Amino acid sequence: MKQTSQKTGKNFISVSAVIFISKLLGFVRDIFFASIFGTTVLADIFQVIFSLPNLLFASIGNALSAVNIPDLTYFIKNRSLEERNRYMAQLLSYVTIIAALVSVAGMIMAPFIASIIAPGLREEVNDVAVILTRIMAPTLLFVCLTYITAGILQVHGYFVLSSTISIPFNLLIIGSLLISKDNIFIIGCCTTLGWLCQFLIQIPVLFKEKYHFQLQLNFKDPHVNNTLKNLIPILLGNALLHLSLILDRTYAMNLPEGSAAALSFGSNLFITITSVFIVAMSTVTFPQLSKYCIESNFKMAGRLITQSFKILLFILAPYLILVIMYNQNIVTLVYQRGAFGYDSTAMTSKAFLFYSLSVFGYACLELYNRAFFALKNFRVPMLVSIFCLALNGFLDYLFYETYGITALSLSTSICLIIYAIIMSVLLRKNIGNFFTKDLCFYGAKLILPALGMIACIQITRYLLPVSQNVLGFLFPLLASASVYLIIAYLCGLHRVFFNKGD
Repeated sequence: MKQTSQKTGKNFISVSAVIFISKLLGFVRDIFFASIFGTTVLADIFQVIFSLPNLLFASIGNALSAVNIPDLTYFIKNRSLEERNRYMAQLLSYVTIIAALVSVAGMIMAPFIASIIAPGLREEVNDVAVILTRIMAPTLLFVCLTYITAGILQVHGYFVLSSTISIPFNLLIIGSLLISKDNIFIIGCCTTLGWLCQFLIQIPVLFKEKYHFQLQLNFKDPHVNNTLKNLIPILLGNALLHLSLILDRTYAMNLPEGSAAALSFGSNLFITITSVFIVAMSTVTFPQLSKYCIESNFKMAGRLITQSFKILLFILAPYLILVIMYNQNIVTLVYQRGAFGYDSTAMTSKAFLFYSLSVFGYACLELYNRAFFALKNFRVPMLVSIFCLALNGFLDYLFYETYGITALSLSTSICLIIYAIIMSVLLRKNIGNFFTKDLCFYGAKLILPALGMIACIQITRYLLPVSQNVLGFLFPLLASASVYLIIAYLCGLHRVFFNKGD
């Protein structure tokens, strides 16, 4: 266990570093977009339409990867190279044909789709939504292929490489924003092209690992049929956050202009920062978790989940403190320039704060779903997700007119927390207790550096009130983060990354 845990911690650090660079470019992309479009109706339209490839299609791709990784792990462990390649060729053939047909249907039905996801638009603005929908419809095919191949890379241990694929995607969109300025259609085309690039840059590694793909359709293959059969349950189980965000933005189209864009900027900021660590952790643990579950080694699977929670607690606790204390300052630093003014900052900071309250729910969503998928139990995450999504829709409908952005973002956080509680109980029944005394003791020890961090923030606020100047805000932020790390180091809490006896 010690060697595996050390490898998990080191892979986590490497993947986190790469994802950080990718997310940093995503920040730059959003900053340029916010500077050009602000929180205008054009920004609303693009962010709502962009939700399809960026959130819904990505959820479909994630589902494909989630169901494929355990099956591919089984083929590598128990079958021949020829059988492995035949399985992957058939899966990719099915997915390519189905996704291509759906993409064409999406282009044909673009007016209907646009009216559903962006209701109530003026006629001249609605035409923009329809064209953007048609431009981005083919993205479904590229997203599915990208996530399947990324899963193959992860099974073979190419964690860092599989995490770099969004770097050219972000660079391409940044380039389109610099060149085209406010041409929303060119930006949409570059978004679709960016997803294609993410797939293409993985192909050389697939050839290196001796994958040979050709069109194969065997409707009687039990493994491929089982994969496709489980796709919808996995999609529904894995897409709770993404579907909730789409739901929030759809309701926001009935609020004052810019509300949907503010929700998008706030949620993007939340996901961009936290997914650096949460996605990195789920990425490096899932193949090993699948291996343990294939072997029915639930004790080791539980230990792996416990260690994952320790690492995420260490990182996400100070994130939440900083967001509660400095949410408006962070949004000002990241977005406020050009067309993105003070009013835009005020709306976006609310969304950022209340979405951030779900950070531990988001972590549980990623880890628990991976655990159930490794167990080949796809029904439980699906049913719990459907319940929480329905609850989110009900809360949105009940409160969005009265409390606006606050209600929409807070309802998503509440539902993710409820999801985490329910799934904690259900997973414990499947693999045993992973909320051990050791984990509880580690969480209790984190209170000391957290209190030191809060005390540092309060002292610097008293001695040096936060000014509008960027440096005036960054000094107390960096000082408090340093205090947290120093106290954590003195308490030995950092050892969890290397499993040297925490």
